[in-house]
Amino acid sequence: MGQLYFSNCVRNLGRLLVMALLLAGISPLVKAQVNIAGKPGLIYIPSARVLDDGMFWAGCNYNPINYAFRFNKTNSESIYFVNLSLLPRLEINLSLLRPNGPVPFGARGIGDRQLDLKYVFLTERSRRPAVALIISAPFGIDNSLETYALVATKSITLTADLQVEVTGGMGSPYYIYRDEKNDQNSGIFSNFTWRDKREKPYYYLAGPFGGLVLRYKTKGGLLVEWDSQHLNVGAYTTLWKHWTIQGGLINGNQVTLGTSYSFSLH
Repeated sequence: MGQLYFSNCVRNLGRLLVMALLLAGISPLVKAQVNIAGKPGLIYIPSARVLDDGMFWAGCNYNPINYAFRFNKTNSESIYFVNLSLLPRLEINLSLLRPNGPVPFGARGIGDRQLDLKYVFLTERSRRPAVALIISAPFGIDNSLETYALVATKSITLTADLQVEVTGGMGSPYYIYRDEKNDQNSGIFSNFTWRDKREKPYYYLAGPFGGLVLRYKTKGGLLVEWDSQHLNVGAYTTLWKHWTIQGGLINGNQVTLGTSYSFSLH
């Protein structure tokens, strides 16, 4: 069942990938292994990895039913995303979360849309990690992947072919919430309040998190992380320098899958 939904996810990105393939011939190699929401990261957790100015990628991830963010224990989810590095330290991420399988239209709608911003205020040096702040724009109503996190990442070269990327951070258990109904939405700046992520059916990044990636050249790598709730493991491979396929095992019992395609707009 997961493979079927993952195949649908990939097919729905067809037009975007065709455009990416047309640009691939003029695009340099970029690192594009991403987390569940499409940000630079591991499986669920984000990283502070700095992207080149103009780097763009798009993709889709399959989130299993027991760890679904919005439809927990009822439906698995497909998370579509695009990510753009507007400036060398500033990224914008757009995601769309949709349930897989039968869901009443009132609950499905267009999907859970979200805008996230990441700013790297310390770049990596020989004796210090890169440090970034990631926030979700508080304009949506009842978003599921709220990301309010401070994260640090350091790369360590082991050999000419092997590199370890270590990430650690803290996710805020609280987030800004718009206490509105969709049919009574008077404006994007109305009725802000604080909410506790841990009130959600399955909360995302509330507390300490961390992980590491063992990379082999630019061909792939292995991942292990603590996502503030569970221990997850995974792997990824990059084909033809731009197309990344990844998979993970969440909490030792359910599989997540993902794919993304990256290139530089320059």
